[in-house]
Amino acid sequence: MTTTLAATPPPPGPATGTATRPRLRRMTYEPGPGATGAVATLPLPRPPAPVVTTATPAETAHAHRSTGRILRLALEVLDGRRPPAQLTGHMTAPVLRYWRAATQQRTVRSPARFTRMRLCMPQPGVAEVAVACAMDGRVRALAARFERTDDPGSGWRCTALRLG
Repeated sequence: MTTTLAATPPPPGPATGTATRPRLRRMTYEPGPGATGAVATLPLPRPPAPVVTTATPAETAHAHRSTGRILRLALEVLDGRRPPAQLTGHMTAPVLRYWRAATQQRTVRSPARFTRMRLCMPQPGVAEVAVACAMDGRVRALAARFERTDDPGSGWRCTALRLG
């Protein structure tokens, strides 16, 4: 008794009703015979435009103090030492929602504290801040963007915030 195996047809394709097979393409990593082996070169990227800061040292120092105060307040909210409502005037609504979610995900073992803070003012009225924070035995990064407001009480408002 002889048994023959019949090949089962592949399943039909998504829209045409015909069988689909993957298309393979041969990749070569070395030039073939008779080829020169020349590699196409990409043009070099242009260097970025230099950042021109028009802020005076006094404005930079004021921005450093104000944004540092707001970020310290945010860390106290993250620790649960202050209610999130105290950040309302200092942060936009999406940033406040993000920070409230971060507060709910954290289990506090020790209070968070700043270790380093760097401030850059890429445009007038805009400050970008990078902070290294010591939290629960680890060092975590905190990046924020602030924009100057016309409100006499706050002065700076956080428009973007990420905790790494």
